[in-house]
Amino acid sequence: MTVHIAIVEDEVIPRDTLLAYLKRFEGENDVTFSIDTFHSPVMLLENYKPKYDIIFMDIQMPDMNGMEAARRLRTVDQQVILIFVTNLTQYAIAGYEVSAMDYILKPVQYYSFAMKLTKAIWRLGGQNDDSINVTTDTGSARIKLKDIFYVEVRGHMLTYHTHEGSYYGFGSLISQEDKLREKGFVRCNSCYLVNLEYVGSVKGYTLTLKNGEELKISQPKKKSFMLAVKEYHGEE
Repeated sequence: MTVHIAIVEDEVIPRDTLLAYLKRFEGENDVTFSIDTFHSPVMLLENYKPKYDIIFMDIQMPDMNGMEAARRLRTVDQQVILIFVTNLTQYAIAGYEVSAMDYILKPVQYYSFAMKLTKAIWRLGGQNDDSINVTTDTGSARIKLKDIFYVEVRGHMLTYHTHEGSYYGFGSLISQEDKLREKGFVRCNSCYLVNLEYVGSVKGYTLTLKNGEELKISQPKKKSFMLAVKEYHGEE
């Protein structure tokens, strides 16, 4: 298992301490880390792509404090696990406002670090395969599969219809179909890739989703789509 980690820390000693602890944790556990370090949150956020699984974020930094950085981070990545590293408990507690998983007090002790990293990796185990990264015209977004009603294609533009609204990205429906087929997504026509979890009812060639939206089922896709619906729900 490879875990992608970012360390955002402006001081050399705390940064090197985290790097040493990560190396030690690798040696003691069946895990591999891919690590990037940033001297400031500005460096992290500039051209940010949601490729990280865990981010260790210092709170007190000169150019932008960690809380403000976390707020900006959450606008482009809701899923990354965020752990604050700080001298002051009151700042750490405020981290829950930005869905930080936990905090570690400086000077960081290995036992506390290892416990919280283990918790993060355990949480990560149920998260990586349940989300996708979408390339958009403004950067990237990570979307939970369980939040997607269906994916729609128009030309070379994909629209991900979700609980949180619509996300617009580039790509082909065929490529997404290949990625999501094993996750319960099936085409009902050439334009829509449907999350079978949200199939409410089918009448003729009209599919009604559980959120009330209606989609058309094409004649060539009707048989395979209905078979997929029955198999998904365990029907004969």
